[in-house]
Amino acid sequence: MKVLMKAHETVGVRFDGKPEYIQADAYLDGSGGLTISEGAVISTKVIILTHDWSFLKRINCPPSASYNERAYKSVSIGMNSFIGAGAIVLPGSHIGRHCIVGAGAVIKGIIPDYSIVIGNPCKIIGDTRDNRKSSSKNSHTIASHPDNLT
Repeated sequence: MKVLMKAHETVGVRFDGKPEYIQADAYLDGSGGLTISEGAVISTKVIILTHDWSFLKRINCPPSASYNERAYKSVSIGMNSFIGAGAIVLPGSHIGRHCIVGAGAVIKGIIPDYSIVIGNPCKIIGDTRDNRKSSSKNSHTIASHPDNLT
């Protein structure tokens, strides 16, 4: 794990404690600021992005002075959170502490502490403090991060 952490640090990933596990084939983009906290697990084929240049394809593209401000948005993965296989975490997202992100979920926005999320777009379906089975009738959508509203 130490070698993998050092490799990710060279491209801008910041570690706040030692993660429990990071699969070698996970793509961690540190260009806009990525913080991974103590005990986090990042599974196979996870993609965490901290940049998005798609706004350049808009007809009314902003002035070049604001390119970096619009393109790079930090991401954080909270303590003891689990990111399932193939999940995609979009720029500006913040995953709280003790969360579970289901395989293939697409994360955009703020995921509160103790959330269990699945789907595209992801929805909260449960709470990791609750040992009862989750019900999709109690699910709700994620609040968008203010920086992501354009």
